[in-house]
Amino acid sequence: MKNKSKDRSKEFIVRETEILRGITEKAELFSKSVVKGIGDDCAVLDCSNEYYQLAKSSTLSEGFHFNLKWSTPQQIGMKAIESAVSDIAAMGGLPRYALISIAFPSFAKNAINDKFINEIYKGINSAAKKYRISIIGGDLTSSEKIIINTSIIGLAEKGFLALRCNAKIGDAVFCSGSLGKSKAGLELLLRGMKGASIISHLEPKARLNLSRNLAKAGVNSMIDVSDGAAFEIEKICSSSNVRAVIYASNLPVSKSTKKDAERMGEDYIDFSLYGGEDFELMFTAGKNLLPKIKKYDVTAIGKIVERKHGADVVEIVY
Repeated sequence: MKNKSKDRSKEFIVRETEILRGITEKAELFSKSVVKGIGDDCAVLDCSNEYYQLAKSSTLSEGFHFNLKWSTPQQIGMKAIESAVSDIAAMGGLPRYALISIAFPSFAKNAINDKFINEIYKGINSAAKKYRISIIGGDLTSSEKIIINTSIIGLAEKGFLALRCNAKIGDAVFCSGSLGKSKAGLELLLRGMKGASIISHLEPKARLNLSRNLAKAGVNSMIDVSDGAAFEIEKICSSSNVRAVIYASNLPVSKSTKKDAERMGEDYIDFSLYGGEDFELMFTAGKNLLPKIKKYDVTAIGKIVERKHGADVVEIVY
């Protein structure tokens, strides 16, 4: 059976990669303080002897990241913050400030009312309070659909910064929590079905506390799972010039995600590999770190090997 989920996801990721490559080639860096520009979860700026500054812009668009048929405005606001915090978490950092820009159909026929906007900000403020993020500005404008952009600024200690490009041959590949739950929830909603996975899609959570512990433990590379596990490890491998072997049977999938996928006649492995917005952490670490990290909610799912000419960057072993 043709893997439609994989094909659609891969088509989008490939196109996104092509666009980013073109942007990167034309982007000029005029400041020596830029440690890492385009190509990781956040930009990294050298701001003091002790800290790097992290900066990232994250966008949610109606019809792609959320749907008004099943998302409440408060859930939309919460998701805007959680998705941005997840990028800071992927670097091992701490979020500090955010600017929120929202475009909404204020003058369109189906105008968004003040109560709706206030509920979005209720969700934004609720999530921001949880992470002690100060909302310091933003913008409001009009559009045909709702678009929310969150620009987030954070800090990372210079000794604990986690990048995509530092995976080493011999590293084990780990993933936190469980995978495929957001994709399973979305598919249930699209089919008008009920299931435990729905809340994971509507109210995803960043793994900030865990990321801090992993960064301090000394993991070599890290990324958050926003586009799907298979594509995230591919980004790590491409940045680190290595290859990964991932064992599908080792992927962490919850009982409820398996149950929901089976009820729909879908493959939960497919959901875990190619479904996005789980906001879990994928990282690589030397085997010497296992005693430090085994106490956390993480699972070993593969290994990093030497990259060979002509071979796929990521091999999925079923």
